[in-house]
Amino acid sequence: MPRRLSKQTPIALILAAAIVTLTWTDAAWRLDRWLYDACLTWLAKPASADIVIVEVDQRSLRTLGRWPWPRDIHAKLLRKLAAARPTAIALDFVFSEADAEHPEADAELSMALRNSGPVILPVIIESNADSLVETLPIASFRSAAILGHANLEIDKDGVGRGLLLWSGLGAARWPAMALAAYAVRYPDALKASTGARTGNNPAGVVTGLAGDHRVGLPFYDTSTDFVRVSYADVLSGAVADRVFKDKFVLVGLTAAGIERELPAPLAVGNRPLSGVEFVAAGLDALLKQKFWQELPWLWQCGVALLLTGLTVGAGAWAPARWLPLVVAAFAVGTVVLSLLLLAFGGYWFAPAATVTVVFLSYPLRSWRQFEKLLQSLFAERKRAYITLNAIVDAVVTTRDNGEIDFMNSRALDMFGPKLLEAGRNIDQLFSAQAGGKLWLPSELIAESRSGNAPLKFEHCRLTVSDQQSVTANLVVAPLFGSQGEALGAVITVNDLSERMLMAKLLLKKAEEFSEIRESMDRVEQMSTAKSQFMAQIGHELRTPLNAVIGFAQLLQMEDPEHPLAAEHLEAANEIFKAGMHLLNLINDLLDLARIESGKLSLNLTAVELTTLLDDCLAWIAPLANPNAIVVELANPLAPTTCLYADAGRAKQVLLNFLSNAVKYNRPGGRVVVSTQTTDAGYVRIAVTDTGPGLSTAQLDRLFKSFERLDAEHSGIEGTGIGLAIAKQLTELMAGRVGVSSIPEVGSTFWAEFPPA
Repeated sequence: MPRRLSKQTPIALILAAAIVTLTWTDAAWRLDRWLYDACLTWLAKPASADIVIVEVDQRSLRTLGRWPWPRDIHAKLLRKLAAARPTAIALDFVFSEADAEHPEADAELSMALRNSGPVILPVIIESNADSLVETLPIASFRSAAILGHANLEIDKDGVGRGLLLWSGLGAARWPAMALAAYAVRYPDALKASTGARTGNNPAGVVTGLAGDHRVGLPFYDTSTDFVRVSYADVLSGAVADRVFKDKFVLVGLTAAGIERELPAPLAVGNRPLSGVEFVAAGLDALLKQKFWQELPWLWQCGVALLLTGLTVGAGAWAPARWLPLVVAAFAVGTVVLSLLLLAFGGYWFAPAATVTVVFLSYPLRSWRQFEKLLQSLFAERKRAYITLNAIVDAVVTTRDNGEIDFMNSRALDMFGPKLLEAGRNIDQLFSAQAGGKLWLPSELIAESRSGNAPLKFEHCRLTVSDQQSVTANLVVAPLFGSQGEALGAVITVNDLSERMLMAKLLLKKAEEFSEIRESMDRVEQMSTAKSQFMAQIGHELRTPLNAVIGFAQLLQMEDPEHPLAAEHLEAANEIFKAGMHLLNLINDLLDLARIESGKLSLNLTAVELTTLLDDCLAWIAPLANPNAIVVELANPLAPTTCLYADAGRAKQVLLNFLSNAVKYNRPGGRVVVSTQTTDAGYVRIAVTDTGPGLSTAQLDRLFKSFERLDAEHSGIEGTGIGLAIAKQLTELMAGRVGVSSIPEVGSTFWAEFPPA
């Protein structure tokens, strides 16, 4: 029997190496995740009755309007919930920026946070370009609330199965929102977190992200669910206070389309879970004191090696006919062990690698392996015939005496099927002009045998049946037996006729494409060089120019003790005026460079149309007064109309239209600003002047960079890039611009912005 066991040693070593490799590389992770999810289904418990989710659902959106809502609405909700005396309230909303337009709403929400008992707000750790950033609530909110991170542990298949109870950037650590809420009732939980210790997370060295206490969520039985109430119902008072008394209340987005959703192993209706539902799942696990974690890698390998060793040992003792049952029993036992370890020990043993290796042990040790090998040889022979008939080259095999043994379908098409008749010699197939002489196939075979290597001829001329002539690549390879005896030869003919014609066509197309590509590369290089030059020269000029403007302003300041002469003061004014003109030109150049290089960042928010127009009209009035130009607003839309745009850039676009309308207007003229809603729902702002108008040829050149339409001879200052920048800025904000003009009557420039 020891001899019998010693025969299994090589197999055991192979299986052990396979176990370590599969476990280390996690190559069978898909099967492991599937088994893990199945275990979750079997072990799931009903959802905790101590958790209530207040949903921002579709009905709430229909009742309260589009998301996001004003923050005084959240303040009202907090006051209603606080009156019911819950254990804790968690708001899964990121209040990372102050509401500049409604500071009173921020103040009201801040007061509600302070007066509503324990309230948890999220900290978000997310990617920004090539780095990670930590997004916190604004200062007035975080000083009145408890903070917890809302990040999830996402597996390679994009499914959320766990979380880090503590996570953060650098030295900072935030408890998970679920842990922060749980600690309101059980404060000691913050000192004794469960889960796998990660120590100094190696990922943190590169990305800055660090975390600890990694756990897997058990989720909850899909036949049950948490208590869910609509946000709108809570505000309206339709939900009784007893629903929230002494409960953990989680408020978050569940309406489809406004919150990132992630698949989960278990969910009611097999739908993805929103962020607040993941928080609820984590809190549910804390309340049940049921978290799971992966078995450490060394333990994983140890258990896998033990199970595989037992399989090999049992197979060595068992009769051959019982070997399949032994292998199957150990495979099933591995899965059952994984389930029991998860259910009673809280550790997940990934069984896929072990099951794979257990099944692999069977063919390695079974006497049927030889039978399968024999069958595979017959299958390979059949596959070889099929392959030879499928390839595009003509293949001919011969016997030792030169008789044709086999021709594939391409050879039959090229040389004719009659040559396969019994006794046909290879010399009847073709003659080849190669290497400066005429060869018969038998001569080529003899030459290849003498050199004991294949003969290869490229672009040789074959004469087939003394009639057809083709250009082809020819290979003649000898066949030898195990004792070195000659068995025949294999001849391969690759007809190049069609390929040569195709190559000529492709060469011609390649030359044409190369010329086009070179032209495109030159254009791209010129564009890149232009953008880099504009950005570099702008930055280099702005520093000394700011000094010139600053000194000019100092000269303009009145000094009673040392007053400037009138001519010197006038010179200082001219210096300041010219410096500001040049600074505006440089700023326009920098804007244009940033737009063309794709580095211009926009802050798209809801912008009130009334505020935007009032600011622009107030700014343009001093420019219009010297020439008695009247600027007026016509057909204003409702005061509540809002644009979805970058406020500063939208103002820059309109001011460009207004300044052009004033500069190129006639003395005593008019500028009319009108607004309307287009059929597509966009908000159009139009600026109409009574200037000289533009011709059709001028309209075609209007929105191009550095194009002033011959205005440089008029004495009117300008750079020729304002309209180009206005057009590109508007398009970056998902809008568009346009113009209509009648010579000697006036022009109308308009910009359309999407509504907020």
